Amino acid sequence: MVAQFVRFFVVGGAATVVHLGVYLALNALCGATEQAPVLLTVTYAIGYAVSFVVNYMVSLKWTFKTSGSVSKGAGFAFSHLANAGAHLGLLNFFRWAGLGRLMASAVTALVPGAVALCPMLGQPESLLPLPVFCIVVPMNFLMVRFFLTRGDK
Repeated sequence: MVAQFVRFFVVGGAATVVHLGVYLALNALCGATEQAPVLLTVTYAIGYAVSFVVNYMVSLKWTFKTSGSVSKGAGFAFSHLANAGAHLGLLNFFRWAGLGRLMASAVTALVPGAVALCPMLGQPESLLPLPVFCIVVPMNFLMVRFFLTRGDK
């Protein structure tokens, strides 16, 4: 199980990079800011969908070394639907609670040089996904592992 979690973490890290990259690119393309929560939610959801496809393919073949089936695909989709709900719910809760602004202020105060080099680091909407990932990744491992390995010997 430890090896699976390490592989899951690597695949999840790659999927997170894909998710975050699509989210940030779409935000830049659309001009999305924290003042447009619906647009942030849409760009976040699109990023999640793209990363979902990548994650499923690699999780089957490498993370859990299993073959696909309709029931495993449905279980994976269900776990990711629950995961997406957690992502979107937490993203919007943290936005509402002002966590993005707090994190952006802290980053700006602690590492102003980094923010000067990469202004995105000082933007609340760019930082909001980070605490979301910290919560949902372990939860998602347990759900995905259950659905993709059930019935395996």
